[in-house]
Amino acid sequence: MTSNSSSLQFPSPYTPTKRRKNVVDSDIAVGVNSASKRRRENSSPLTQHHSQDTQINPYDTTQDLPACQSQLEDEQFAQPRTQLGPPTSSQYLDSQFLQSPEGQRVSYSTPSTDLDVPALPVKPLWTAPSPPASIRSDTHTSSSFHTADLHKLAEQLKPSRITPKPESNGQPEVWADTRMELCETLHYYRSYHGGCYATGGFARAFMFADSSHPRDYMDASVIISRAGGGLAKDKETGAMSMGRDQTEGPVVQSLRNSIAQLNPVVIITADNNPYAPSKPPHPYCVMDYFKPINIWWEKTKGKKFMRFRFEKLNSKQKSWWQPKGVPEVAVPGSLDPPITQCCSICSVQSCQVYLQCWMCLQPNCSGFWKVPTEGGTLQEPEENSLVYDPRFLKQHTPWPNDNHVYPLASVDVQLSGQSIAGEDCLRAHWSGVVCPLCGRCNSRLSWTGWKCASPGCSFEKRPPHTLIPAASLHDAFNPVSAAYTPSRDTHLPAVKLSVSFAHNYRINRFEIPGVEGFITHMIANKTVIEEAGGPNVMYEELQRVDIGLARRPMGHDHFTRHYAVNYGMPYKFIAATASNSFTGSARPITETRSRLNWAAKYLLSQETGMSIEDVGKKWKEKEFNEVLALGYFEQQKISYHDDGETGIGPTIATLSLGDTGTMRIRMKAKHFNGVSKASVYNTSPPLSGSAQFERRSEIHPTLLALHQTDKKAYNQRLKDLPKELGLKNGGTARDAVTMVLQHGDVVIMHGAELQKYYEHSVDHAGKLRFALTCRYIDSETLGHGDKPTYGVAPDDGDYDGARLPLPGS
Repeated sequence: MTSNSSSLQFPSPYTPTKRRKNVVDSDIAVGVNSASKRRRENSSPLTQHHSQDTQINPYDTTQDLPACQSQLEDEQFAQPRTQLGPPTSSQYLDSQFLQSPEGQRVSYSTPSTDLDVPALPVKPLWTAPSPPASIRSDTHTSSSFHTADLHKLAEQLKPSRITPKPESNGQPEVWADTRMELCETLHYYRSYHGGCYATGGFARAFMFADSSHPRDYMDASVIISRAGGGLAKDKETGAMSMGRDQTEGPVVQSLRNSIAQLNPVVIITADNNPYAPSKPPHPYCVMDYFKPINIWWEKTKGKKFMRFRFEKLNSKQKSWWQPKGVPEVAVPGSLDPPITQCCSICSVQSCQVYLQCWMCLQPNCSGFWKVPTEGGTLQEPEENSLVYDPRFLKQHTPWPNDNHVYPLASVDVQLSGQSIAGEDCLRAHWSGVVCPLCGRCNSRLSWTGWKCASPGCSFEKRPPHTLIPAASLHDAFNPVSAAYTPSRDTHLPAVKLSVSFAHNYRINRFEIPGVEGFITHMIANKTVIEEAGGPNVMYEELQRVDIGLARRPMGHDHFTRHYAVNYGMPYKFIAATASNSFTGSARPITETRSRLNWAAKYLLSQETGMSIEDVGKKWKEKEFNEVLALGYFEQQKISYHDDGETGIGPTIATLSLGDTGTMRIRMKAKHFNGVSKASVYNTSPPLSGSAQFERRSEIHPTLLALHQTDKKAYNQRLKDLPKELGLKNGGTARDAVTMVLQHGDVVIMHGAELQKYYEHSVDHAGKLRFALTCRYIDSETLGHGDKPTYGVAPDDGDYDGARLPLPGS
């Protein structure tokens, strides 16, 4: 298209723009002093006004519009700061504007976060050859580039999706084998599921994996990606694609904040990233710090979505992901500035992203994402034909902190050396560490410290533990005495509570309506806590000996949030836990078994009215034969779960040692909502407090009868009921019972239905807590490979809480 087109005119690099009020004085000085010279050298016919068509066209840059009228020529060439965020190139081109003669640094104005217009690049480092005069045309691509040169360069810059990918020219400084290792180790990325990690209103890092867009781009210095969200699975291909228009959410706003305050972000690539220029050597590889520069809107398959463009912060640092032996085609800043044009419909500037044509990138404009046709109308472009304009792709936006070196590895936290009790149990000391030898992120999987999981790597770190005295556990605002300890438990009104006092325990018994069984919280007093060999001594002994606590795997790349080890009969709930014989175990393990056997027998005697001796005779047949020890550092917890596995006895007891824990019990979601996660109707008897309890209770008998007489009608009825009753998944029941577990407390849950319909979780406040849980496990229900290779001896302890002196005696 030539310059004499009447209505569809492409912009010049010097299209007039409205002067903004926040232009820095140095920009004005540079622009005004040399405006006349540049005006003569860069005059363009497009700065002249031509005759206008009656129809407004966004590609006509000469129409008179309030927001796009030509300014004074001196002001036109003053290079006003654009909407991209950082200061313009003129602020950085000359050192006199970076530092005053007196050596005082010049402060920069806070940039805008509206990123539709790019900043001007720095001085060119490389220029494509100009075409011979005989074949030059009066186009508006560039004074230094011919269209053919740009298209040739654009073809060279096209992202490659060839497989296998070439070898990278280096190794990442930081990498991880699993996502959990990554999130537990790095301070800038803690997103277990999403691609972006933002906190405190700022974007910190992005991960690029297989859920990419066909127009995503990545090379040694520049990355372009889509914003997350809005994806849906294609019913025909099964691939993820845009299912709805995106909206500007918190992630985009956090990225705008990072741009406004010149905060770089870290880019991480997964090994399944189709646009990685080389094969990542590990499942997750940290690339480097990048400057977020551009945010704009596009369309794909008729849906609006947002795009991001990033530039590498430190251009002096080698990009390890560049293919080995392949030089970068064009470094940022080596080409002419990208083209910007003001839309004559919405009066907002947009940058030319693609080489084919300029388009308005304002999503609310009627001319958004449209290109001119031969007939003078506008239509959406053919997506497969779009090629990035090299001038947009390879622009350079200088920041004051360019080439600064920020740490990619998290800080290696060290103990203070001041012998602070439990300092090694703090959150910072069970986070992951980056191996100083190979760069791998390593979670703290062992209670005693870290060991690099890379084959052949010798790195280990074992911080010493400073004992937390049991005497330091007492809460000044909730003192414990020889009297019965006050309760801090809460429950829903429908839950029945009965309180009794016996053997130095306040005993809270909770009974949930519609569920056979009970929950008992035995709250210990000072007499129990300080008895010989009791909770105080057990707590300190567990700190002095290594009982084998470790985090256990849950699936391919995830581990429990707590540390566990099992003694006695093997226990295989969710995460397989290593089991050991009671023989030779630490005293707190066998002591716990004896104490909890006594507590269970006492409570069952109260339930049945039998003497504890008579209960003990029957209990002996199926006494607790397993102890699961759990250890919690600061902020660790165990999420909602149940203990209703096959082969587990109906009674489960737990002794709490150390800092205070909070145990919550709630109805399982499928029983509360009346439907499963897949919205399948739940045929179990409805529970009081669940969704549509009354109506489901009325339907339940007829549903059971229908199951016996007409299976086809029964199945159809199951499909119809969720919609008929308005049942939806995703709801969460309120906690029915919340118990505050103090040092020395015992919790006993009795009844199979309790585990079937309800679930429980535990978290704690403080540095260190142990929870030792006893069960009876039927060995006949264990698989051949799960049976113990050692004998499980009977409990030979003789603990009896009735021997302790009672309060007031």
